[in-house]
Amino acid sequence: MMIHDITAKVGRHKQRKRIGRGEASGTGGTSGRGHKGAKSRSGYSRRAG
Repeated sequence: MMIHDITAKVGRHKQRKRIGRGEASGTGGTSGRGHKGAKSRSGYSRRAG
């Protein structure tokens, strides 16, 4: 195996963020939704246009 075979694969795949799985994960709490407001609520959908 050559070094260029390894380095070509580095950074190819990005791991999916698991949002809302505890404070220690860094994406717990508000889970990227901010605070309050309609967009932070569950079931919110904006009308097209």
